[in-house]
Amino acid sequence: MSVLRWPAMKSLLLLLCLSLLVTACSRLGLAYRNLDWLVPWRLNDYLNLDGQQQAWLKPRVQTHLQWHCSSELPRYIDWLHTTESILAAPQPDSEQLLEQFTEFDAALKRISIEITPTAIELLQGLSERQVNELYAALDEDNLEDRQDFLDPPLATQISERQSRMQERLHAWLGRLNTAQVEHVQAWANTLGEQNRVWLENRQRWQAELRSAIAERSQADFAERLTRLLQQRESFYSDEYRARYAASRRALAHLFSQLLSSSDAAQRERLGHRLRDLRRDLAEQQCSA
Repeated sequence: MSVLRWPAMKSLLLLLCLSLLVTACSRLGLAYRNLDWLVPWRLNDYLNLDGQQQAWLKPRVQTHLQWHCSSELPRYIDWLHTTESILAAPQPDSEQLLEQFTEFDAALKRISIEITPTAIELLQGLSERQVNELYAALDEDNLEDRQDFLDPPLATQISERQSRMQERLHAWLGRLNTAQVEHVQAWANTLGEQNRVWLENRQRWQAELRSAIAERSQADFAERLTRLLQQRESFYSDEYRARYAASRRALAHLFSQLLSSSDAAQRERLGHRLRDLRRDLAEQQCSA
């Protein structure tokens, strides 16, 4: 699963989820144990915080991490256990996989709720220089992503989408067989112009964010930012909303097809990596 560039206040959310979402099993524990410095480091890609702001942020990051390792990691372990059971079936049920995706979204929503007060206070205290730095970083991200994901011809976008998915799957299943490669190719084609819709929708959300930040001294700023962080789907365009639901169904169907086409060695590899991930998460739990 890939993670693309997110705005500054979402970096807390991104990095709290980093271990589960994008870190290889062998590095998960190391990454999770170092989130206390990874969060501010990642935030500095968007904001050059001064010493006072850094001192203010540090204990809040620690509080978020304590909440996360005591409250969220047990949920992730249960989620992985259920996922293992679903994927162990000869032909995994795509509807059950969709339910797992919904649980995944719920985890992100809980983290959004947890970090919202910190994000509100952090953004309220930004200077005009820092706001301009944030906007410049977002503009740079958007330009780079447009060049990487949208400027190439559609056929190239689809081909690169297929290649990225095959590369990610290799870590979990090993070398894909002919049928699996064909399934990935069909999935990549099904998504069509997903890159354009995704980028347009992200910029739509960013426009609302900029509007809120420009009026961060107003009484309704906290309410506006809370909605931006916790009800992100309310800012979806109609096209993106439809595409998002369709892409989820397509991904669940792909996973079902891949496992149905897998051999014993691939299933053993997948099971081993999932068990390792679950074990590594269990080692990171802490008391409330």
